[in-house]
Amino acid sequence: MLTILSKIFGPHRAVSIYAFLKTWGLLVVAVIGTISIATALLVLNDDGTHEHEAYLTLPVLSATPVNGDLKFGVIASVQLPDGSAISINEPKEHIARTVGTTACVEKRVFVESGEPRYRFKQPSLCEANQ
Repeated sequence: MLTILSKIFGPHRAVSIYAFLKTWGLLVVAVIGTISIATALLVLNDDGTHEHEAYLTLPVLSATPVNGDLKFGVIASVQLPDGSAISINEPKEHIARTVGTTACVEKRVFVESGEPRYRFKQPSLCEANQ
């Protein structure tokens, strides 16, 4: 490597560049790599915008309080209108207490990908939309 550097930069400058690369080269490559990966993730990532699609009253298949107490939330499986099941985690106590045999679920759809997301809501929102 030193011979290649000396042909390009000359013998005195080649030694300085070689010494710098031996001591700081790996760190410089790691910093540049981290910055380029972070920049690519920020530029190429979806902005995460989503739209409300509907409020659904869905049957609850199972509900388990987190740590055995509803004040820490609930993890519940609900049956979607297409027949499939999905588990939803709700950490808020006031909403977790409303999950019984049925639950009010908001369906949100990401704008770019069209992927649906579900979350529990207060039952009054489902009742108002029926």
